[in-house]
Amino acid sequence: MALPDITLTTNPKGTLRLRDQIDVLTMGPADRRRLLKQIGKQTRTDFRKNIQGQQTIAGSPMEPRVSKKKRRMFSKMAKGMIIKILNDHAGVVTWKQPAKAKLAYQHHHGMPENYTARKAAKINGVPNYKSPATAAQAKSLTKAGFKRPVARKRGKGGAIMKRVPQRWIRENMTQGQAGLVLRMMRTNSKKGKQSWTIKAPARPILGATTKDADKYLTAMATNALREIKKA
Repeated sequence: MALPDITLTTNPKGTLRLRDQIDVLTMGPADRRRLLKQIGKQTRTDFRKNIQGQQTIAGSPMEPRVSKKKRRMFSKMAKGMIIKILNDHAGVVTWKQPAKAKLAYQHHHGMPENYTARKAAKINGVPNYKSPATAAQAKSLTKAGFKRPVARKRGKGGAIMKRVPQRWIRENMTQGQAGLVLRMMRTNSKKGKQSWTIKAPARPILGATTKDADKYLTAMATNALREIKKA
């Protein structure tokens, strides 16, 4: 897997004007590092703006959550970003926490992630199976056609199977019971999946477009060279 970082470089890509390329190439080591740091700060600022606006580096809206939740995506990703200058020609914008860097990389490229029951519990917590069934469980059970035996009010014969309202499920079933019944209705098995794969849609949030990168380098190289000439 490639590094989950935003890569910076002072090596001209050919889209700069020839004069700008020559100017960058003639910079001293300290000035190159200063330029890299400036580019890193601008990249970090633009990343935070994209998170605030919930848009990709190209300015298009991010793919919405599969769960349809309206909570802002990557809201915690804007913190902890750091700039690392690797040498006179390259650097990266990354995160202090490797887990955040990995998560950003996965979402940027839309990479699948393998989950296990233990991993899901670590991320989402272990539910209290003895607590009342949730509204979501009740809705899922009624949608799946859940019925319960109900005694006949008149006549002879055994109980009849009747659909029950969501309120009854929430008031009479626990989370553990509702989860088990729903699983058996869907899979005919008491045991749930022990591992599964979730693929997030690609949400390009790292770096900048070629046009923007060229704009950063041109403007900052010009400013850096102006400061050098003043000295």
